[in-house]
Amino acid sequence: MANIIGTKGNDTLVVSQYDGTNDTLTGGGGQDKFIYTLYYNMYMYNITDFSGIGTSPNPSAAVITEVDTLIFQDIGFTARNLLLTQNGNNLEISFDGDITDDGEVIGTDYDSQDISPFLFEKPIVTLQNFTLENLDNLSTLGNILFYGQTSIKDSFDVVNANSTQQNPFNKNTVTFFNDLNNYVIGFDNSNDVINGQGGNDSINGLSGNDLLRGGAGNDTLMGDVGDDSLKGNTGNDLLLGGTGNDTLIGGVGNDTLKGGAGKDTLNVYGSAGDNLLSGGDGNDSLSASHYFSFEEFGYFAETIYFTSGNNTLKGGDGNDTLDVKGSTGDNLLSGGDGNDSLSASGYRKFDGSFVYYIVGNNTLNGGTGNDTLDANGSRGDNLLSGNDGNDYLSASCDYGRIGFSDSSGNNTLNGGDGNDILDVQGTGDNLLSGGDGNDSLFASGEFESFLGIYKVVGNNILNGGTGNDTLNVDISEGDNLLSGGDDDDYLSASGYFGDEVGYNLTASGNNTLKGGAGNDTLNADISEGDNLLDGGNGNDYLSAVDTSTGDNTLNGGSGNDTLKADNSTIDNLLNGGNGNDYLSAVGTSKGNNTLNGGAGKDTLKVDNSRGDNLLSGGNGNDFLSALAASGNNTLNGGAGSDILIGGKGNDALYGGNGADTFVFNSYNEGVDRIYDFNNATNEGVDSPYESNATNEYIQIRAAGFGGQLSIGVLSASQFTLGTSATTIAQRFIYDNSTGALYFDQDGSADAFTQVKFAQLFGGVSLSEKVFYVTAEY
Repeated sequence: MANIIGTKGNDTLVVSQYDGTNDTLTGGGGQDKFIYTLYYNMYMYNITDFSGIGTSPNPSAAVITEVDTLIFQDIGFTARNLLLTQNGNNLEISFDGDITDDGEVIGTDYDSQDISPFLFEKPIVTLQNFTLENLDNLSTLGNILFYGQTSIKDSFDVVNANSTQQNPFNKNTVTFFNDLNNYVIGFDNSNDVINGQGGNDSINGLSGNDLLRGGAGNDTLMGDVGDDSLKGNTGNDLLLGGTGNDTLIGGVGNDTLKGGAGKDTLNVYGSAGDNLLSGGDGNDSLSASHYFSFEEFGYFAETIYFTSGNNTLKGGDGNDTLDVKGSTGDNLLSGGDGNDSLSASGYRKFDGSFVYYIVGNNTLNGGTGNDTLDANGSRGDNLLSGNDGNDYLSASCDYGRIGFSDSSGNNTLNGGDGNDILDVQGTGDNLLSGGDGNDSLFASGEFESFLGIYKVVGNNILNGGTGNDTLNVDISEGDNLLSGGDDDDYLSASGYFGDEVGYNLTASGNNTLKGGAGNDTLNADISEGDNLLDGGNGNDYLSAVDTSTGDNTLNGGSGNDTLKADNSTIDNLLNGGNGNDYLSAVGTSKGNNTLNGGAGKDTLKVDNSRGDNLLSGGNGNDFLSALAASGNNTLNGGAGSDILIGGKGNDALYGGNGADTFVFNSYNEGVDRIYDFNNATNEGVDSPYESNATNEYIQIRAAGFGGQLSIGVLSASQFTLGTSATTIAQRFIYDNSTGALYFDQDGSADAFTQVKFAQLFGGVSLSEKVFYVTAEY
């Protein structure tokens, strides 16, 4: 700290930020000038012997010879922005960092951040042992020169300490009232600047673009007609903007801010109070958000101030912006009619070095219109309701430059009517309800090429409601419930084909997916969990392919459904239900799968699989296939004329009621057991696929057997009863005493040894007429 002392004469003392200290200045008598050069100066200067004008409008010669002048030489140093605060015996001088001469808000954007609105309201000059009423500017003599002035202007007035003055002295003038409980009325058609100072003040600006400051105390500020700026400062204040595009700023205390008609801006930056903000008609901006401030010693050190009260923000009619970013309180935000933006998100510094999670339990109501509701980076339990309109609701993570920051609260998101998007990413248990409309609901994980993998771990409930909805919990570790509701929905709880990372990203929770009425798509691919997929009514597509450790249940319900558990490794249950269904567990599936077709003309396939599977066709003419499957499979056609294809294992084939066809593709694919071959008439027809076929057939693929077989019903010369061939033409030998069925490629010749490829039960008698040769199966 430096002490700068003038002489008894007329001295000029210049201070700037470059000495890096808080200095003390003493003029030493005479008409001294104190020049302050930089608006962004972080340091404070004390003047020990400043001489003011005094309270008289006609100061004496003795006073004039000692009048000192403060000269502020940077932008923002204007009479309109001047702040005078009596602090004990000293008068503190500062300048308003919020309001420009045009009434605009400044100091609120610095590299995409919110700068403290009070950044420049710290005292920069303190006049020691000096009272407010001794400071004044007259027409030719005064105490302060502001930015851009070269001579004294009558630019502000000061009301005496004991005065009950109720009006400013002049129109379009800055007036400082005293610390009494003032009732002040401005001028019509005048741009008044009225400073209430201390006391519980009531100030009405009337018409004109007014700037009203309440100062300390519980103040009522009324802008009335015009584009007004109202600042409550300390105390529990009521700010009423009235008609016009107004700016209302609360400050410390439990404040009520009402914008009225017009495009209004309402702020209670960093407040600890419980505030009410109402925008009224017009496109308004309401904020109970954080701000950050430079520390006292240096531009680049920051202090972040978060609001901690329980605030209520009401946008009213119009396209409004409501913001409680970084708040720690439980806030209520209501957008009202219009396309509104509501935010109760966390805070991330622009350089990614700091992440602050919002911790309050907030309620966001969008109202009618296409609204955006944001609770990203929140650790509270938030309620977001979009209501009517096409809304976007998010309680997701924040992709900071230092990585993912999750939302850990248990959030409820209600889309309401309209085509809505609802998105959560985090560790909480969330409820998402789309409501009417074609909605998209996400509680999914994420892969980001730079930051890596982010998985959702909460147990989420997603309800699509009416409409063609998309419900997604991909790459989730939680146990989620997805309900599509009516119409054609897409539900997914799958993993991710990781081409970018060289491996698949699996989902691991035990999920329940319910399609409901409509033609739905349900997806649990690349999952390690035990998932339940229920299509409901409609023609549905259910998929749990490429699963690694989960036992999945797929229920098609009524309709022509497709159910797939291809390439799975554990035991899956597929139920087609009523309708003509397609059920599949083909490929590298290793589990013991159960496929039930139900009523209808169904297709059941476990081709190329490795497990011991059970296929049940149910009622209807069904197609059951275990082509090239290596396990010992059981195929049960049920009622109807069914086609059964065994695989490479020793399969059990049950045709059930109806004229069934048992297909053999090769003689060396194990010994299949046919338990209920029905050969009541043994008359045969031209083909087992003709509509009047009443017998059951054994179908042979010529290429898989060889032996000069001709397409069509087997030649009588190529069939015999007994234990071995007796002529070189005979190919199929049936031992009617044991039920064993053999194939011999060269008949009674010795080059080929006959092979048993089937076993029939029940004392069935066969003839060549039950064999039908095809080129392919």
